[in-house]
Amino acid sequence: MPASYLLTTEPWLPLWDLDASAERKVGLSEALLRAHRLVLPVTRPEDVAALRLLAAVYDAAAGPRDTAEWDAAWRAETLEAAVVTTYLEQWADHLDLHHPVHPAFQCGALTEYTRGPEALHPGSLGGDAGTWFNHELLQPLPPYPADRAAQLLLHLLTYDVAGIKRAAPGDPATKSGKVYGSQIGPAAGATHCHLAGATLKDTLLLNLPPQPRAAGDTPVWERDTPTAPMRTRTPVGRLDVLTWPGRRIRLHATENGTVDAVAHHDGDRMTDSWQTTSRLDPMTAWSTSKAGKPIPLNVLGLQGWTQSWRAACLLHSDRDHSAALQHATAAAERGTLAPDMPIAAVLSATVHTNRHQVVIGAIPVTTVRLGTAAQLAEPAAREQLATMARYAGVIGRNLVLQAVKISGRSADLIAPRMQLVNLDGAWDRAIRVYGEDREKGRELWHEAVHEDAQSCIDAVPLDMMQRAKLLNVYHQNPNPEAKPRVRKNPAKPQPARRRPAGSGQRGPAVTIYEAFGGRYTLSRLSKHPDCVVSYPTLRKRVVEEGWDVTEAATTPRSRGPRTTS
Repeated sequence: MPASYLLTTEPWLPLWDLDASAERKVGLSEALLRAHRLVLPVTRPEDVAALRLLAAVYDAAAGPRDTAEWDAAWRAETLEAAVVTTYLEQWADHLDLHHPVHPAFQCGALTEYTRGPEALHPGSLGGDAGTWFNHELLQPLPPYPADRAAQLLLHLLTYDVAGIKRAAPGDPATKSGKVYGSQIGPAAGATHCHLAGATLKDTLLLNLPPQPRAAGDTPVWERDTPTAPMRTRTPVGRLDVLTWPGRRIRLHATENGTVDAVAHHDGDRMTDSWQTTSRLDPMTAWSTSKAGKPIPLNVLGLQGWTQSWRAACLLHSDRDHSAALQHATAAAERGTLAPDMPIAAVLSATVHTNRHQVVIGAIPVTTVRLGTAAQLAEPAAREQLATMARYAGVIGRNLVLQAVKISGRSADLIAPRMQLVNLDGAWDRAIRVYGEDREKGRELWHEAVHEDAQSCIDAVPLDMMQRAKLLNVYHQNPNPEAKPRVRKNPAKPQPARRRPAGSGQRGPAVTIYEAFGGRYTLSRLSKHPDCVVSYPTLRKRVVEEGWDVTEAATTPRSRGPRTTS
C-alpha cells in the first residue's frame, strides 16, 4: 500500500508567495492560513479547478454566513486560523489522495484500473488534435508524482467530456459494458467568472457571497465514498455544486506514491443543470433567453476567440448576471471595499468542437478590468460601462447584417470574418482613462471599436462601391440606449405584402420583412436567434414607431426610460 498523501499538508498546489517572491507548492492548510500572503494567478484551466476547490474548502470551514460576518472577514488581516485548522484536521483522512477506503475526490469502490496515466493528461480531452499538439501522448506516459496527479485529477473532474463511458461494475445502466449520455460538469457547461483579488484571501471572499450552509449541503469529502454506478440527482447547495462528483475516478498508486493507472467511469448527472448551476454557483456568468431561462454568458467569438469586454454587460442589465459581481457591487456600495480598489473579472469558457461535447478544442482563460470599487458603487457608472460593452456588441451585429445584405454572400461565410477580436487591450486602456475622464474613456473605446470594425471590412472581398457603402452604414443607429427618432406621424412601413399561399382568405395581406438574409413576418422574426426582443416590442418599434426592422430586432431593451446620449 502506498503511504498517505494528505492534501491538507503535502505541498501540491502551486501558488505565488508574496514573502518569497516566488511560486511555491503548498497544502490546503497553508493555502488558507496564509491566504493573505499568497496569490493564485488564474491563467490556465487547472487554476480554475484549483480555485473552485479552495473556495469550497474555505466556505465549508469558515465561510461568512451574513453580511456582518463577511465585512468582518474582509477587514481582518487573515482568515480565521483556528476554525480553518480545526476543520481541516477533522477531515484530513478524507482529503488523503491514497486513502484505501475514501480517497480524496475519488470513488473508493473502484478496483479495476483500465487506463494508464494518459487518462489524466489534459490533452486526452482534445481527441486526435489533443494528441497532435501533445506529442508526449504518442507513447506511454511514466507514472505521475502524487502532487501532479492531484492537480490533474481536479482538472479531469472539472472538464471531462461527455459521451460514452466504460460502465462501472454493477451499474444497471450498462449496455455492452458501456453507459451512454454522460454529461459535462457544471463548470465546463457554464461560463466561469470570478473576481480577482490582490491576495488569495481577497479572491476567496470576493467570490463567496455570504450565506448560511443549506440543510444537507456538503462537499464530497464530508460524505462517504460514492457507490460505483452512475446516478442522477439534484444538487443540495453551493458546496455540492462546487465539488460535484461528475465522474467516478480512482487513481492507482505505486509503492512510492506515484500514479500509474486510472479507473474512469461516469458519475453523478445533474438535473436541469443550467437552472441549478446559475442559482447555486457564484463563480459563473449568465444571460437570459427569450424564454426567460438562464444560458451561459457568451464571451467568445465564433471561432473561439475571447471577447472579454462582454463581461461588462454584467454590470447593469436585465438579461445578464453574475452572483459574485452582484455581491462585490453590494460590498462596494456599502463602503466595505476601498474606493480605489480595481475590480477585474477572470472569464473562461469551454470550447467543444461538436454538439455532442465529446472533444474539447480549447479552454481559454482571460482577464478583463471592470473599473474600480467606487465606479461599481455608482449605478450611473455601472450603466455607462455596460452600455459601452453593449455598443461593441451592436456594432458587431450591424457589421455582419449589413455585410451580408451588401455583399449578397451568406451569413455563414461573412460572420467568421466580421468578429471583433482585437479589443481586449483597447477595453483595458479605455477603462483606465474612464477613471479619470469618463467622456474621453468612452470616446477612446468607440474609436477602437470602429478601427477593429474597419479592419474586418478590409478582410472581406468587396468591390469599391460595396466597401464604401458598408463603411457608411454599418455604424448607423448603433447605440443600444439611444432613443430612435420617432416621426410625429409615423409612416406605415412598405415591405412586401402577400396573402398566405392557397389560403383563400379575404382578410388583410400578411406583411413580409427582409432581415437576416431572409423574409419573415414579425411573428417569425421575433423567434429568430439573432432577434433580442419579444414580439410585442418588435411590433411596437416597427409598426408604431417606424424603426428599421433589423435595428428593431437587434437593439436590446433598456432598463427604465430611454435616453439620447
